[in-house]
Amino acid sequence: MHYLLVYFFTRCSDLIKKENSCNKVSFFIIIFLIIFSGCATKEAVKGVSDEEVLRERIMAYWNYKVNEEFDRSYDYEDPLYRKMVNRVKYIQGIHTSRAKWTGVEIENLKIEGESAIVDMKVKMKIVVTPSKNIEPDALLNEKWVKVSGTWYHVPQKFRERQNPD
Repeated sequence: MHYLLVYFFTRCSDLIKKENSCNKVSFFIIIFLIIFSGCATKEAVKGVSDEEVLRERIMAYWNYKVNEEFDRSYDYEDPLYRKMVNRVKYIQGIHTSRAKWTGVEIENLKIEGESAIVDMKVKMKIVVTPSKNIEPDALLNEKWVKVSGTWYHVPQKFRERQNPD
């Protein structure tokens, strides 16, 4: 690819040296095509579907929660939610729980436009007494929304406020 670009630029500079306006137009057309073919190639190589991007966001979000990096999981929450709940209150709300997340799996994912519904299996450890823990799996139904090209988690309590029944 590098050799092709060198060849084109050499050839184009030869054309510009000639005082023919047709050659100058050709030069700009070639440059235009090179620039935009590079952009198209970048997207084609990237080739990541919306579902793959969302799956990666979901797993990153939940890995932060499992690893108790709540300051980082907060950044994955819906921007409207973050306007209402600051980072400190978010983290305090999680720390009051007796449950600790230990793992997560995506069971089902359905995207409809700018929102998605995700069925999750979350493994937890719940401290019942200092000497007794239970480790159930919880099935969660989550909502994710796409805002300005980025997927965000919508907390259940916030979903209920947005859609009162």
